[in-house]
Amino acid sequence: MDLKQYNNKEIKLIDIDDQVFQGICIFEDKDTYDEDQDGLSVKIGYDWVKIFENEIKSIEVI
Repeated sequence: MDLKQYNNKEIKLIDIDDQVFQGICIFEDKDTYDEDQDGLSVKIGYDWVKIFENEIKSIEVI
């Protein structure tokens, strides 16, 4: 899944536990952040939630 296309866009994301996250997101490259997988951080209110690529069930730009 190419998560870069969602960088700085408002999205609706559903994870593998059927939780829904909606808000502006930032792409987080696995190499830059020394992680095993790429991910997206979604701004929910004043907080950010990081969701890794393997946890994403569906995603759409809204």
